[in-house]
Amino acid sequence: MTDEQYMKLALKLAARGKGLASPNPMVGAVLVKNGRIIGRGYHRCCGENHAEVNAIQSATENVAGSTIYVTLEPCCHHGKTPPCTDLIIRHKIARAVIGATDSNPLVSCRGISCLQSAGIDVTTGVLEKESRDQNEVFFHFMETGLPFVTVKYAQTLDGRIATATGHSQWISSPASLKFAHQLRACHDAILVGIGTVRKDNPTLTVRMVRGRNPVRIILDSGLAMPRDA
Repeated sequence: MTDEQYMKLALKLAARGKGLASPNPMVGAVLVKNGRIIGRGYHRCCGENHAEVNAIQSATENVAGSTIYVTLEPCCHHGKTPPCTDLIIRHKIARAVIGATDSNPLVSCRGISCLQSAGIDVTTGVLEKESRDQNEVFFHFMETGLPFVTVKYAQTLDGRIATATGHSQWISSPASLKFAHQLRACHDAILVGIGTVRKDNPTLTVRMVRGRNPVRIILDSGLAMPRDA
């Protein structure tokens, strides 16, 4: 298998953290030794082990001399968990193949430098676009300081978003409804106006897919939200 093929596998692993890893990025890691995959891991939830840690812990043999494929540059600072670079160096991994550099100013190529200073062969930019696209929200915030906003609405073929009485439930198809829940699962908050609450009484929770419920924000300048909404 090529570097690109191993990185594709790491990206698939990273996707398992969708809707769960936030506000951290989704990250996947694969360990390869003598042409065989010996470990895999992904970042499951903010505050828990990073992908590199899970991959090393899952290894079926000694990881010394192996190659680690990771979709995002390993961290080199102490946060809720210790630096992944220290772990990689301590386990004598020989090579690191990285999808995208981390735009977090606490990392931002410092992780790569740490590995290189320890004598580890580092290759960067393998499926970089795919790695960045997977964490579009994370990179947007890190590079602009602004939240990533998604506008979701449904309309009929004649351009209507509600009936004559103002009701708008079930304009969408079942497939569209599932997609809406996927959007909820991978966003930190969902915002609607008081008009939507009074007309549709939505729960604004994630139900059709796996993921955390977003923070619910209601725009209600007149404090008119019903107590039983």
